[in-house]
Amino acid sequence: MFIKRSTIKSQGILGSLYMVAAILLMLSGNFMGCEPEDWDFEVDCNDCYGYKPDSAKLIIYLTINHENDSVPLTFYRGAYEDNKIDWQDTATTKEFYLNSEIDREYTVSATYKSGQKTIIAFDADKMYLSDAGEECGSPCYIVKGGILDLRLME
Repeated sequence: MFIKRSTIKSQGILGSLYMVAAILLMLSGNFMGCEPEDWDFEVDCNDCYGYKPDSAKLIIYLTINHENDSVPLTFYRGAYEDNKIDWQDTATTKEFYLNSEIDREYTVSATYKSGQKTIIAFDADKMYLSDAGEECGSPCYIVKGGILDLRLME
């Protein structure tokens, strides 16, 4: 009778390094997001609210230049495809703030001019509360998300 034994062949040092790198990459995926506020693991207790807020400011970064000294903005509640316009305004500074409801996704569009062309930039994000009571003392609620980057590429 022939018994086939399964064996694990040594992959060498390079194979082991690839395996370790792949495992670390998969584990870090839960902690690293696309948004800059997801990159910082430290909690700033100065950002704490002593009560559970129901609204906070959306932060929108824009390009203001000689061709676009004012930028029309449209705020959609949810996804752009839902076509639920929540607010319209015009920005004249590189940062624009709008007090908005927490635990809602917002999509914002900015309309720019480039010569005879019109450029529409979109970004979406959801503001939510993070409970940092363990790190900063209870109660401590920190607003996460709500940062939208609608700047033109240089």
